[in-house]
Amino acid sequence: MHVPTDATAHLIRQAYDAGGPYQWAREGWRNSEESGATRIVFDVERQAAERLGVLRRVIIDNGAGMEPDDMKDFLTTFGGGGKPIGVDSNFGQGFKSSVLPWNSYGVVVISYTPSTPEGSMLWIERDAEGNYRLREWDIEDELGDVMRYDLVAPGPDPEHGCDWSRIRPDWLVTGTIMVLLGSKPDADTIDGDPDPSRSESAKGLLRYLNSRLLEVPMRSNGERVDTTVVALENARERTADRRSTRDISITTPDHRTLVVHQRKVNGLKHFIPANAVTGSAIKVDDHGTEVQWFYVPEPQQAVDGSADYVGQKPVVVVNYQGEAYHADTSFTRYRQFGVTDEIRGRTWLVVCPPVYSDQHPTKWGVLTQASRNMLIAKGGSELPWEAWGDSFYNNFPQDLADARDKAREKTTVSSDPDMAKNLSRILDRLNPRFKASRLVAAAMGKIAGFPTGLKSGAPTVRPVKVVAKSSGSAGGAGGTAGAQEIIAAFPGGPVTGREAPLRGGYPTFQWKEFAPENQKYLADYNQKDSGTDAEGNLYQGAVYLNIRHPVFVQEMAYWSDSVWPKADPNEVRKLVRRVYGEEAVAHVVHAQRLNGSVVGKDGDGSVQRLGPEDVEELVTRPALSAALLGLVNVEQRILTQGGGQFGSRANTA
Repeated sequence: MHVPTDATAHLIRQAYDAGGPYQWAREGWRNSEESGATRIVFDVERQAAERLGVLRRVIIDNGAGMEPDDMKDFLTTFGGGGKPIGVDSNFGQGFKSSVLPWNSYGVVVISYTPSTPEGSMLWIERDAEGNYRLREWDIEDELGDVMRYDLVAPGPDPEHGCDWSRIRPDWLVTGTIMVLLGSKPDADTIDGDPDPSRSESAKGLLRYLNSRLLEVPMRSNGERVDTTVVALENARERTADRRSTRDISITTPDHRTLVVHQRKVNGLKHFIPANAVTGSAIKVDDHGTEVQWFYVPEPQQAVDGSADYVGQKPVVVVNYQGEAYHADTSFTRYRQFGVTDEIRGRTWLVVCPPVYSDQHPTKWGVLTQASRNMLIAKGGSELPWEAWGDSFYNNFPQDLADARDKAREKTTVSSDPDMAKNLSRILDRLNPRFKASRLVAAAMGKIAGFPTGLKSGAPTVRPVKVVAKSSGSAGGAGGTAGAQEIIAAFPGGPVTGREAPLRGGYPTFQWKEFAPENQKYLADYNQKDSGTDAEGNLYQGAVYLNIRHPVFVQEMAYWSDSVWPKADPNEVRKLVRRVYGEEAVAHVVHAQRLNGSVVGKDGDGSVQRLGPEDVEELVTRPALSAALLGLVNVEQRILTQGGGQFGSRANTA
């Protein structure tokens, strides 16, 4: 099976669009690393900069280099290129698809090997029809005949302001040089892809490589692959003394002086502070997936290094063959693992799943899409974030729990001693009527999933009172089936289960300031925030209420200033917070109890039920916020309870 030549450009463009910013840098670095290089430099081509003022990005390595025929295969074969092809290795299209679309004028590749010490050079470009081809040169032989060649020795090129052979640095014996020419002869490519939607820059390139590589690989000599990114800075703000003594500079034809900064790439883990608290990795599934965790205690900065080198927030990432995928700093991702807002900004999580391989097609693992921009699980499904998060949460590291509890002492508003009693009364009315539908392990079950490590009746679930029996055995007539293992549904999971109605634990509520991106919401729910309430009872989940939201601010002012102006305003606000908190909890619990409820039948007569995804929609931030607006019953409860505590309302007439 072959791809028509005129279709190749479309495939390259499609693969380019699927990739993200700086994908070309990842592909270039990986090609160099796999060639055995010990030194890789993302440099600027100095000759054209000084002669023409054109700033071209150059990738240089001291690897094995490519023989002339291999160079042609590398540049002209889409889906090949001389390296092993497979889902766990290469697809043969990465560098080409990530770099050619925005370098239509050309990419020059020069390579040096023991058999070609003077070097071999190819230039690939896009023609007027949109297809890619190798540029040809007219070369006169010793007999005076002119021949056309697409593979030549590097040499002088006045038109482009450089001698291609002089780009080779002194430290390169064998290796490869790639010059990115952009879309026209005078294009600047030092900042990368000029597409505005990608927002690339030289400094961004440094941050990208430091964030994409988890750890820079170690060579047999005990040293890591030396990777350098060169960035240029206008020298106007620097003194002449500093420029002459410390900095290398480039002077352009228009008399600009550009200072050359050479900065090292060390990998993401390098920026986790050395004093971070860590422990054994947590196993989160039966396939061997583990989660490494690191917590940075105060007053140490949560990230070691400046913003020029790496993002200034800890992240959750997936480790795939030494690279960081799916980097996420959001509270949503952290909450999946039970990491609450109090410690999110100081906690790093690295998920390490097995790699799916052609050599072991029956084993579960993860693999990368052809664009190398995201990971998928075996079978093409999404990564099992919920299952991983549930398992980590159920085996939550004690050090993280201690850090969370210590941080919570500073941020959590103290609870009314009667809160637990009021919540219990509300939930006792709801629990007998609405039971949570959970997925429990069953040999004959029809729903696949992952074990969560949680059992019905575990401490995190509100216990059901069982009458003691004379026999210690479970089951039998009039007995109980005993604790059942709870699993998380996921296609292709290793165990099967069935739905079963189980009574769940109850959430609590907390008043707090919301993060800037969530200040517009009244409430938020975190199912994996657990702890003890005012009476020492375990709770499961927490509803957060935005203490700074205008609706609540106005409510507090109304009740304390207009209704009971003579009462202690702190006590009035405490009452208002408690009633609103109980109302929010009641919404969440009622929604959870609807899981599995029959709501009707479709046109074919099939039963329609509310599932976990439906319940999640009912407890999203927008849904909870809407549910807390215009509550006449809440105001009546505040008035009734406050009347007994503060007396009759003030006469505002």
